[in-house]
Amino acid sequence: MGINELYSEADSGNKSAENELFKYLLERFGQFAHHRIWNKEDARDIAQEAVMLIAKEYKSISFEVSFQAWAYKVLNNKILSYIKKRRQRGDKVVTVADLTNVGEQIFEPDTGLRTKLLDCLGKIGNLNRRFARIIDLHYLGFMTSEVCEKLNLSRDGFYSALHRARKMLEICLKTGDVK
Repeated sequence: MGINELYSEADSGNKSAENELFKYLLERFGQFAHHRIWNKEDARDIAQEAVMLIAKEYKSISFEVSFQAWAYKVLNNKILSYIKKRRQRGDKVVTVADLTNVGEQIFEPDTGLRTKLLDCLGKIGNLNRRFARIIDLHYLGFMTSEVCEKLNLSRDGFYSALHRARKMLEICLKTGDVK
């Protein structure tokens, strides 16, 4: 059962559907936030805040598109707010992770990596659109069953295609070509 169906049942007063809906949202939002924010505890906190806000507001709102779209927009706004606060704080705060890496070499991000990734995804998409969609949906945090349903794949077919797509991405990042 999807999020919108659970919402419909919860909105009609089914308490078990409401509990299942918020449990499902908390799990999915935690995964989604963790992909955007690499700090697991902060991602979990943001997911909890988003679900609490949704629980408080969902009965009083009429949705233009769908409950699911609105819920993900709430989560996205929470994530953006978190990122904005982190930027404002900047280097004013020293975290425990910073203190534990004192003796280690500090990781400097490759500024061209994002461009290279997007270029490679474009090349993979030109060669095999399904591979590019699988990588994209997997990165966005969709569960295997959801990706399989969206792309009409079996579970084994999904994992096989994901492996091939990752291999193509790896080769492209190293050589600049997908073949």
